[in-house]
Amino acid sequence: MNRFAYLHIFNDLQKDINSGRLKIGDRLPSEAELCEKYKVSRITSKRALDLLAEQGSIDRFPGKGSFVTDNVWHIQGQIRAANGIIGLIIPDFSDSFGTKMVYGIEEACTALGYQLILKRTRDQAKEEEEAIISLSEAAGILLLPIHGVFYNPKILKLILDNRALVFVDRKLRGLAAPSVSSDNIKAAQEGTEYLLNLGHRNIAFFSGQVRHTSTVEDRYQGFFQAFTNFGISHDPAYLCQDLSSVWTWPFLSPERIASDVEVAAKLLKEHPEISAAFTIECPMAFIVKTAAESLGRRIPEDFSIITFDSPPAVTGEPFFTHLLQDEYNLGKKAVEILHEIISGDEAVPANDTLVPTKLIIAKSTGPNKSL
Repeated sequence: MNRFAYLHIFNDLQKDINSGRLKIGDRLPSEAELCEKYKVSRITSKRALDLLAEQGSIDRFPGKGSFVTDNVWHIQGQIRAANGIIGLIIPDFSDSFGTKMVYGIEEACTALGYQLILKRTRDQAKEEEEAIISLSEAAGILLLPIHGVFYNPKILKLILDNRALVFVDRKLRGLAAPSVSSDNIKAAQEGTEYLLNLGHRNIAFFSGQVRHTSTVEDRYQGFFQAFTNFGISHDPAYLCQDLSSVWTWPFLSPERIASDVEVAAKLLKEHPEISAAFTIECPMAFIVKTAAESLGRRIPEDFSIITFDSPPAVTGEPFFTHLLQDEYNLGKKAVEILHEIISGDEAVPANDTLVPTKLIIAKSTGPNKSL
């Protein structure tokens, strides 16, 4: 070891404190133990521990040892904030969803003095894991988790290591980290009640599998809450949770789209009484529209469709009646909460922040003329 060996020891111990491997009150290795591990003199190991004490990471008690101070989280926040990097891990983004949210995140990062690094996972677990690893030195992470039945263990490790983390758009149930998302239950309820008020009763619900991540589950819950509020039941035969084409690549491949159109057309053909559809994402709305039109149903004269979000029209209004998410403020709020965690002045509770949506009436919905 060279004459700067004490800095090597100091950096190793500081990393253990920052990552949470050494927690408040934990005892650090003694000077003698550090001498043995790093093959250095007692003076070198003492200098490393003294430096940690000088910056406030540890307290030293003669005859007892060195312990992680309860002031470490404030110090850790200062160190991470000085890093100046925030990572955004997202499956993908497009005109259907995500672009405006990224704008909000980037502008909020700039305003707060952070550099943003974006990692796309393409909704693949391995790419999500690699993205988390690549951001190990970031001050904090904004994470839009992939769809899946099981948690990525790397996400759980972020929480166990006390990393600054905020879930964006969707969260994983049971994991103690703050989240920022649209008020999906209320939005889906409002959209479904709009169809019910137009006289539609036989309404199909189109989604992928309702599994583990909150967005799909909440929209599913809001849809059924609307029927409960109207005092009517929903026929389970009108549920289609087999669509695989969502807003993230590669799930918008031509093969998947063609297969989903067949699935939707089969349901509508078997149940000609269905007069409207609620889809949880805009790409699915296009699929249902194609399926309905292939059966000779005109939209909105014979069939109505409502969805979440809609690509902006170059001129005029968008085609689909939709629940518009406030993506920009969703992203901005997520950065602000992450900044609070990084600053570390006080603990930030693992609360869910809900951003309101807005119902936009467009061309894809009309009264049920079969009444």
